Amino acid sequence: MMRDIFQRKSQHVINIACLHTAASNIAIFDDAARQLELDHLQLSHLVMPHLLAEAEASGGLTAGLHERLVALLRDLQPHFDVILITCSTLGPVSEAFTSSRQPCAVWRTDGMLAKAVHQSAKKTVVLCAAESTLGATRALFCTDGQTPDIRLIPEAWQRFKAGDGAGYFHCVRTAVEHAWQQGAERVVLAQSSMAPVAQQFPPERQPLSGPHLALLQCHQQANR
Repeated sequence: MMRDIFQRKSQHVINIACLHTAASNIAIFDDAARQLELDHLQLSHLVMPHLLAEAEASGGLTAGLHERLVALLRDLQPHFDVILITCSTLGPVSEAFTSSRQPCAVWRTDGMLAKAVHQSAKKTVVLCAAESTLGATRALFCTDGQTPDIRLIPEAWQRFKAGDGAGYFHCVRTAVEHAWQQGAERVVLAQSSMAPVAQQFPPERQPLSGPHLALLQCHQQANR
């Protein structure tokens, strides 16, 4: 699904393309923009669930899928100010776009989460729902200086794929509660689809989630 995918750039509007593998992420990112009152962010959504299905069937992000994604993103770049890859499994593709000479920035949403984690030494638990994201998440969050606890939430992804949103969020919420009870000083929701659970906790116990951080980064980048 694509909405206004080739909207013309404007000096007063930051045009952001969000590459999703789940249609439910559209509302999550639109809601995040509204909550942050960033009306000058114009979000366009491209939903391609078959990309994640291919990665899951192949055991991860293959070289062939990586190459096709790079080509797709290069085609989109001239039309946007920022492209956000909201799927953790596909996130490593952003590493092909690190040059400052790129027509527009290409970022992975979970990259903002990792940046926040790396800025402090708090005892951190990073929660994942989909097994296919584990490799990319470990590579992103675990550095020589920091090794957060990366956990897969049992049964969560099966519920998500079955369309059981309530069951999915229940699994995520339970995992967050367990992490706090076990002494975590910070909890991170690695996948964008998990973000609504953060609002179920009081401010001092809210886990970090990617959509808000990613959109704030877009706003800050545009105002430099």
